[in-house]
Amino acid sequence: MPEPKSTAAAAKAEKTGPPAPDDGAATSPNRIRADVCVMGFGVVGLINAIALAKRGLSVVIIDQPTEKQLASYKVGESLLVYSNAFLRAIGELDEPLEQSFGKEGFWMAHGLEGRTSFDDSVSEWGFESDLPPHWIEKIENPLFHRTMFKDSQIVRPEIEAVLRERAKDFEGLTFLDSGLVRDIDLGDGDNDHTLRWSSRNKKESGEISARWMVDCTGRTRVLAKRFDHELRLDDGFATTAAWAQFSHCSDETFDERWNFSFPDGGEAHRDRNTLHLWGDGYWIWLIRLNGDRISVGVTYSQGRPPEEGNARDVFWKILRRYPLLDWLTEDNVLEFSAYRDVQRMTDTFISPKRYAMAGDASSIIDAFYSQGISLSMSTSWHIANIAQRDVRQNHLDLDYLDHVNRAVTADWRIMRSMVQSKYGPAIADSRFFILDHLLDYMIFGAALLGRFRVSRWLTETGGRTDEETVEHAQLRAGLERRLFLSQSAPWHHLDPHRVAGLVEKWHRSLESRALWRLENDVKLPPTKAGLRAHAALPGIWRLPYVHKLSRADLTLPAIKEPEFMKVTGNEHRPVLMAGSGPMLVTMTTLGTVLDIADTKVRKARMALRRLRGRRTS
Repeated sequence: MPEPKSTAAAAKAEKTGPPAPDDGAATSPNRIRADVCVMGFGVVGLINAIALAKRGLSVVIIDQPTEKQLASYKVGESLLVYSNAFLRAIGELDEPLEQSFGKEGFWMAHGLEGRTSFDDSVSEWGFESDLPPHWIEKIENPLFHRTMFKDSQIVRPEIEAVLRERAKDFEGLTFLDSGLVRDIDLGDGDNDHTLRWSSRNKKESGEISARWMVDCTGRTRVLAKRFDHELRLDDGFATTAAWAQFSHCSDETFDERWNFSFPDGGEAHRDRNTLHLWGDGYWIWLIRLNGDRISVGVTYSQGRPPEEGNARDVFWKILRRYPLLDWLTEDNVLEFSAYRDVQRMTDTFISPKRYAMAGDASSIIDAFYSQGISLSMSTSWHIANIAQRDVRQNHLDLDYLDHVNRAVTADWRIMRSMVQSKYGPAIADSRFFILDHLLDYMIFGAALLGRFRVSRWLTETGGRTDEETVEHAQLRAGLERRLFLSQSAPWHHLDPHRVAGLVEKWHRSLESRALWRLENDVKLPPTKAGLRAHAALPGIWRLPYVHKLSRADLTLPAIKEPEFMKVTGNEHRPVLMAGSGPMLVTMTTLGTVLDIADTKVRKARMALRRLRGRRTS
């Protein structure tokens, strides 16, 4: 995949002039002037508008969604990594998220087709994120605990409705809900950009002038299309997604078959996790929501479609492969949607010409791991830093801007590599299933320190830089360089695209050995690994002899951690978070080395048997 062009090099090396005078966000009903214009009323657009207003910038947000669009359930119900922290702190959604369906972790399974339970014929990888009570007791600020650790599964239209009401009343934010973007002229140098809009029925129209434009229009992708920022994905990997919201999904739907037992007697409820079911060329998500609702989706490879027909046909044909899901019926469908071509990437997230793109308006790869909102929120935080510095200090930080573009593009490359090989036949190899998910887990585990620090900054400042102490300013300065998947410790000194390239190569190497085993009829037993916060590593050393165990299970009992590892929420560099990346790199490397060595031994034995066979014949 090509690397994006350097935005710093593309910028004009001329001194920026003073910012346009801040004469308020609104000057007349049809002519509005603001520091920043945000396009789009989705969750990403609303969070961007509120975040920028909290920085003291004048903001106008514009859109005119239909009633159907406002009520749509959409995708993105599961919060992971950064999403929860930004929604709770920037959107002030702590109470609505507490009232949402609690997410207890994420869970993956393969081999459930045709089966009525998660028996020993099913490979599984899961992580229960709920903290044990004695960990929670050490955290001094309950809001920090919720911001850092308590993920939720949200109903998008309900959360967006709350955010819209927040935005309407927010100081410094003009809420324009009767306009669609019709045209944009970029200003030269320090001149404002001009956006022309009109209402859906063309009866109202006007102009917005702003120093910055932020595109959050979703798959409409106004700026990416207009200014040719599409990053071509020409390697043949393309996917289609179809999903539906269902009613009549209560606790009674999920009996003891949905429970997973840990070796020390604890239990996980798979249905209360974000559940992913992998098959040959596709995966299914199941995300429970409040009100006895559930979001169910099927994403599949266009190169290896698992069934014939349109997206809706494939959706139902795949679900009918699972007897455990026979309670999902057409009668209970609340809404159905589909994307023919899911994947989109952009080569630029923040332009030196003072516009930016966030959310699906920039990039989207796959719903796996629910990274769309998460990466959008972190990118938006960087956008706010750069726009604020430009408007308030008259300093367009081109070095920071270029770093964001490189690191965020690398993050999306990493996300794409996480799913690409799993859509292929290698997913049927249980060792690949475990090790490929472990590699993903390494990436997210290494991001824990960044998640901790940004959660502290958000909890203690509410997203307002005028609330910063010296320590908060230091936290923010460090996060400007490292709040990226591709810049977490211990690889934060490497170029982001170097990191992405290494991760892509790692995934491909795991896949190639799995394909060799499958092609040569090397059958490994379905394997399970259930992780928890207080047993966060799998027994990866068991992999070479897992076929000799009474149950192919890498799950370990809980441990009692030393006192110095417990987190209070006030640390700058807690031991647990700082050590997560290096520990997981070591563990993933160990698993990979064992896989390489075992595969070489198997190849040598197979070659020897063939040689003996030829001599005998």
